[in-house]
Amino acid sequence: MTLSDADRRLLREIQRDATLSLKDLAERLAMSQSTVWRRLQEFEASGLISSRVTLLDPSRLGLGVCVFVHANLRDHSTESREAFERFIADQPNVLECFSVTGPHDYVLIIRAADVAAYEDFLMHRLLAHPKVASAQSDFALRQLKYTTMLPL
Repeated sequence: MTLSDADRRLLREIQRDATLSLKDLAERLAMSQSTVWRRLQEFEASGLISSRVTLLDPSRLGLGVCVFVHANLRDHSTESREAFERFIADQPNVLECFSVTGPHDYVLIIRAADVAAYEDFLMHRLLAHPKVASAQSDFALRQLKYTTMLPL
């Protein structure tokens, strides 16, 4: 999809604040409300906009521990990968999961209430999964930057 400068400005604005009304977006961008509405509909239909969410502060919700987990599978068969990926999709404390190159198969970002809650997940869920061979954990000390805004 080729984006115009106006499209990029619109996408930047909704990344900053998805709660803006069509009227407010149109005013900020010097566009008509109907144009803004039509472009947003087109972006959603094409999959460019996959969802609109509210970002919550994990620490204020009692999920102050952030862990980066490097996981390896026992084998790399399609069945093993699909089983692991289905398992991960069902784990609410796994915020993100990436299949990666290098010495590990996957990198996960996990949120937990405390170290004990993470240990419980690690020992009784992740390492107990029959397709998982190993996992290495790196605990975040503090978060220096967090954004979901893509550079447009």
